[in-house]
Amino acid sequence: MQVSVKLFSFLGQIAGTDRLTVDLIEGATVSDLLSSLSIQFGNKLLQNGQIVVLINQKQAFFESILNENDQVLLLPVLGGG
Repeated sequence: MQVSVKLFSFLGQIAGTDRLTVDLIEGATVSDLLSSLSIQFGNKLLQNGQIVVLINQKQAFFESILNENDQVLLLPVLGGG
């Protein structure tokens, strides 16, 4: 199955693009997607572990199951003050 991924902020810079289409097996989870992205782009993409995941504009969790044609948004948690 394929899912669309949009990478925000420095995640897109690390990947060299802000949009991806990723092939995953049926029943894959957000965790599986993140593992696939880490293999493809290295651990730098998710090195701080602080990331917000949305599936079809709704908050998701690492164990959330993905479906064909889902739109996944990956947003780094930015701190500052």
